[in-house]
Amino acid sequence: MDQQQLQEIHEARARVLDPSRSQLARERVLALLDAGSFVEYGMLAGETSRVDDDAHSDGLVAGLGRVDGRPTLVASYDESVRDGTQTDRNMRKLVRLLYLAVRHRWPVVIFVDGQGARPSMPAMLPPIVVYSRGTWDVFEGLAELSGWAPTVAILSGQAVDGNAGLAMLCDAVIAVRGSSLGARHGGELFTQSVGELAADGSVDVLVDTEADAIAAAADYLSFWADGLGDGQPSPGHDRIADFIPDDRRQAYDVRRIIDALVDHDTVFELGTGWGPSMITAFACLGGRPIGVFANQPISPVAGAIDAAAADKAARFVELCDAYELPLVSLVDNPGYMVGPDAERDGIARHHARPLAALHHRTVPLCSVQLRKAYGLGPYAMSGWGSSRITPELRLAWPSVESGGMSLEGAAFLVKRKEIKAAATPEEARAIRDAYAEEMREPASGVSAARTFSFDDVIDPAETRARIIAVLELLPRVFPDVKKHPIDLR
Repeated sequence: MDQQQLQEIHEARARVLDPSRSQLARERVLALLDAGSFVEYGMLAGETSRVDDDAHSDGLVAGLGRVDGRPTLVASYDESVRDGTQTDRNMRKLVRLLYLAVRHRWPVVIFVDGQGARPSMPAMLPPIVVYSRGTWDVFEGLAELSGWAPTVAILSGQAVDGNAGLAMLCDAVIAVRGSSLGARHGGELFTQSVGELAADGSVDVLVDTEADAIAAAADYLSFWADGLGDGQPSPGHDRIADFIPDDRRQAYDVRRIIDALVDHDTVFELGTGWGPSMITAFACLGGRPIGVFANQPISPVAGAIDAAAADKAARFVELCDAYELPLVSLVDNPGYMVGPDAERDGIARHHARPLAALHHRTVPLCSVQLRKAYGLGPYAMSGWGSSRITPELRLAWPSVESGGMSLEGAAFLVKRKEIKAAATPEEARAIRDAYAEEMREPASGVSAARTFSFDDVIDPAETRARIIAVLELLPRVFPDVKKHPIDLR
C-alpha cells in the first residue's frame, strides 16, 4: 500500500480528533455508549472534498454501538462546526443510520442541538430540502421508525428549524432545563423554552444537566429489553393500602401507590409537566417492563380526565402497545372534565382518544380500581366493560365505588328539593353527604364482588402478586410487522 496515502488518512483522522478543538459532540456519543463499542460512520466526511476542509465530520458525529449491551444508533450534531447546521452530506449520514434502524429494529438517539439548514449550502431544487434522496429522507425515516423501534431526542442547548423538527418526530424528547426549540422567520429567531414545551407535552422528560439527560436516555431504552433488574418489590409494598385515606373525599398522591406496586426503584415517568391529572410511567413488575397509567387525585382537577390527560393517556397506550409493553392502569376517577373551560379545550374531540387507543391495543392490560370511577372516565382507563377488547384482569380494592356520576352529584339530583330547602349551607351539605354515604354501600366493597363487577375485589397487598401471575402467562412477543405508528403529540 502507498504509505503516503495511508499517512494522509492518519493525518485526516488526527485533525478530526484534535484535542485542541471542541470534542463535545463525540464526548456525548461516547458518554451514552458502552466503552469501546462505538463504530463511527463518516468520520472523514466534510463540507467539501478538500484535504484542508475544517468542517470536521461535516458537523455530525454518527454511528452505532451498545447501550447496556444492546445495539443502539447514535448521532450528535457538532455545534463547533458551522453551528451544528444540517447539510446534504451530514443528513445522508443520518439517513444511513435510519436505514440500519429500520432494517434491524435498533433504537436511535439523536443529540439535536443545532441551527437548522446551513446558510452556505447552495439552494436545492424543489422539493426544498437540505439533503438528497436516499432510502428515506431523514424526516420520513423517523416517521417510518415510529412504532417500530424507539427514537429519543436529547436537547441540551438550542435546536432551530430542521433540528427542532427532528426532536418532534422522536418518540421521546429529553431536555435540559434552560434549553429551547426555535424557528426563524423573516430573519428573526423565535424560541420557546423547554419549560413551556414540557407544559404542552412537547417535552417528555426534563432534567438538570446533560449528564442527567444521557442517563435518562439509557434508562428509557432499557425498557426496550426484557429481564430488567432482579424483580424485587419496593420496601413496604405489603402496606400499599396505607396510602388510601380513610376519608373517601381526601386526596392522595397516586405516585406512592405506583412506587409500592412495582419493582423497587424502577419508575420512569413521562410527561411530568403536562396533563397533571394523568400519570404515565414505565416501570418493571417482577422484572418485566410495563407501562403504568393512573389518575392523580392530588391534581387540580382531582384526577378528572381533561383534554390534556386524554391525549396523554392515549399516546402512552399507543407507545406501550407498539413496543409490546403490558399495561397496568390505576383508576380513581371522577369522570371526564365538563364545563365551559373543558369545552374550550376541546374535551368533546379529545375524550375519545384513550377509548379508541385501548380498543385497538393488543398488549395485556390489568386494571385496578383503587377508589371511585364515575361516568365514562373509567372506560378511558380500562376499556369497555364488555366488548371485543377488555382487560385481561380487572381488580378492585375494598374502597371502590362506581356509578354513572359521583355520589354527591347524584344527591343533588335525588335530594334536590331537600337541599334547596335547607336553612344553611351546612345543612345542605349534611343532606348531600348523608345520601352519598347511604348509596356508597351498594356501589362498593363486597357488593361489587357479589355482582361480579370485577374479576375480584382484593386486599391491596395482593395486587402485585395477582398482576405478576397473569403477566407470566402472557409473554412479550414482537410481531414481524409494525402494528401502528405512535401519535406525534
